[in-house]
Amino acid sequence: MNQKVMRRLIWKDARTLAPLAIATLIAIFGFNALLWLLAEAVMDVENQTRLSLSRMIWIVLPNLLAFGAPALLVGGEEESGSLTWLKTLPVSWRGVALSKLLVALAALVAVWILASISYWLQWTILPDPVIAWAENTRNAPDWSAVAVFSQWVFSLALLLTGFSLAYWFRSPINALLSVLPAMVVFAIAFVSVEESLLDTRLWGQPQWESISALQFWSVLGVPTVAAIGVLFALHQGMAKRRIAGPDESLGRRIKQRVSGDAFRPPSTVPMSWYGVSLALRRPTKTHALLWQAARQNVWILLSLMLVGMLGVTVTVWGRSSGQELASLVAAVALFGIAGSTFYGDSVRKRCVFLADRGVSPSLIWRTRLMPTAIAVGLIFIALLVNQLISDVIYRNGLRFDEFLMCTMLMFVGYALCQLVSQWAPRPVFAFLASPVICVLAFLLFYPLFDAYRAGALWAAMASIPVFLFASWRLTPRWLSGLTGRDYTARFIGYFALAIVLPYVLVLGIRTATIPAEQTQWRTRMLAYEFPQRPSDDQLVEVHHAAIPELAYFWNGFRRDELLSPPKSDQFDERLDQELASETSVGEFVSFNELIARVPYWPEGHASSAGASSSVRFGADQLDVELRVARVLLKWSRMVRHEARFGDSSFERLAQISEYAEWIAADILHRHLDEGGMTPEIKELVGMFPEDSLVLESRRNSLIASWKWQAGAASFDRPMSLGDRSPRPHTEFIARIEDLRRDRFVDQTVKLAEQHWRSGAMSGVWEVPNFLYSAEQAGLSPMMRPLYEFQAHQSIKRLKNRVR
Repeated sequence: MNQKVMRRLIWKDARTLAPLAIATLIAIFGFNALLWLLAEAVMDVENQTRLSLSRMIWIVLPNLLAFGAPALLVGGEEESGSLTWLKTLPVSWRGVALSKLLVALAALVAVWILASISYWLQWTILPDPVIAWAENTRNAPDWSAVAVFSQWVFSLALLLTGFSLAYWFRSPINALLSVLPAMVVFAIAFVSVEESLLDTRLWGQPQWESISALQFWSVLGVPTVAAIGVLFALHQGMAKRRIAGPDESLGRRIKQRVSGDAFRPPSTVPMSWYGVSLALRRPTKTHALLWQAARQNVWILLSLMLVGMLGVTVTVWGRSSGQELASLVAAVALFGIAGSTFYGDSVRKRCVFLADRGVSPSLIWRTRLMPTAIAVGLIFIALLVNQLISDVIYRNGLRFDEFLMCTMLMFVGYALCQLVSQWAPRPVFAFLASPVICVLAFLLFYPLFDAYRAGALWAAMASIPVFLFASWRLTPRWLSGLTGRDYTARFIGYFALAIVLPYVLVLGIRTATIPAEQTQWRTRMLAYEFPQRPSDDQLVEVHHAAIPELAYFWNGFRRDELLSPPKSDQFDERLDQELASETSVGEFVSFNELIARVPYWPEGHASSAGASSSVRFGADQLDVELRVARVLLKWSRMVRHEARFGDSSFERLAQISEYAEWIAADILHRHLDEGGMTPEIKELVGMFPEDSLVLESRRNSLIASWKWQAGAASFDRPMSLGDRSPRPHTEFIARIEDLRRDRFVDQTVKLAEQHWRSGAMSGVWEVPNFLYSAEQAGLSPMMRPLYEFQAHQSIKRLKNRVR
């Protein structure tokens, strides 16, 4: 074969592969630019996530080209008929196969070079602290020859395996589906050889730390070359069989019967169920078109549906790495199902046959969607059934947010991929473009998902009607073959609308529900003056130990730690010192130590087995409990006294005073039930703060905390208004959420302040709209002691009992 013929073959194959190669190059540049934009300008992406995404782009996209090039060059020409045409020309099979291999290899090398340059640029533009963090945590890229060479060898093996299977299977879809299991077998075999020859484990070590470069080149050089040689020989054998071999085969006859018969009228002799039904009764257009759509891809849909069901089953029941692999397998199956929606009609422009006969585009659209939609629906039913069985019987299924994520990815991904199936410039290109476009859509959607999680997933469901409407509107153009620039522009427009719609819904609702600004109330609160502290009144220092940890409320084992040496050493002496202190709270004993010595509080806590009261408290249990109640009431009065002058935050008041009074009331109720009235109990009941002090301390501490957060006043100590919820990483979303929280904080504080200023001791939770407002402001945890435990009613009953 002369050079002129070879150049023309290379030119033809380059034109065939150009859409995939150009799309891959654009994807590499676009994904890296989008990642940089997200990380630098839009949102604060975590360092490890950013480096992991950069590495994924560097590895996945070149391998995607190696994965799809054989199917496009061989299977695509089989579909278009050009491969059959080549057999009529005076061209050797070696020249045809070599041309395709050289073009694919050149494109793969070019893509790898651009991907490596982009990966290196992503690394160089990182801030110095991120680079230092990556180097210290061993997350830095591995640029060694061994690491890079291993990636290139895998891509070359994937390319040769793809060509061998593309020559073996006449259907490009079957070839694509066969590449993944074949590469898994190849990878396992290659790794096994590595482990055997080097007597070390390389699995799961991408930086090749267990061997040196000299070991790799000297020991693995020959096996690597041998493996590539075997794959090349297999490639040559399959190419000769396909190009120079006979045209007829069992596989070809099956393919013609399954897909070709769908576009030819049945035989006049009723040799099949459809022929029998046609002889008995003429089918409707819907039934005929539905039969045709299912007939084209019936084996592909059945196999992918079974794989998808298996994948979601293992996803629900599996764990760790097996669960991740099963999720990937299920995703591949869903991509294949959705990509086959319009695939059969796009091959050789068969859709024009339907357009020329005046068939309704809407009817064609419905009948093409129904088989793949049913397949996806059955996979979802399998996911739902497994989830219900796992939750009911074993209670170890997916969490609700994980299940919602799987549901969203399943249905939104299907809706998007069926549109890609219709838009793809080449039929087989849909199976390669679907995962890339889905990843692009998720990256664009990620800022919203990062901020709102479940709410964003529900909003993403609104994209499904947009994608379905898009494919319905574009069906007449697709049937007529008008798939040029205007068609692509419309596709991009619908895609952008589907991405923007969840943002509009979520941010629109969040913005519309922001309360109005409380201008007059804010002005009055900013001008509010706290009572003047007497000159001889000293500030009380509240130590961190005076703040309870809720874990000790319900966990008896953690309480036992405080009742055993060395934590229980000199407790009686320290308790006396705490009672004697006039200027500190929690200096000598902690709130947790006091809780540990009240075994019946709170009711239902997990007390540990085998701990007796004599071991815990000694001989005088009653005296210990009453002394604990005295310390708690002393703390409560001192903190409320500080709060009255605006020198204690509302969070501290709620954590110390409200809990202390509730526990002390419970202790005294128990002692009245068991031993009756005593002078000491009556004295302790008199230590509870008056209602006026309770209301004034709550109101003034809340105003002080609000003013401190608003930056309107300076205080000697921080006046926290509770922990803020995590701020969204995306700046424009964070601004909306900051404004929303500030407005709800104003509304919550206003409702509580007005309630306590009116002198009402009833629960603040009874104020209309208070609970919702507190939840939106993130103040529910801080308000919990006020509306959940109802200490006021318990104290009121206690005072009535001692009168």
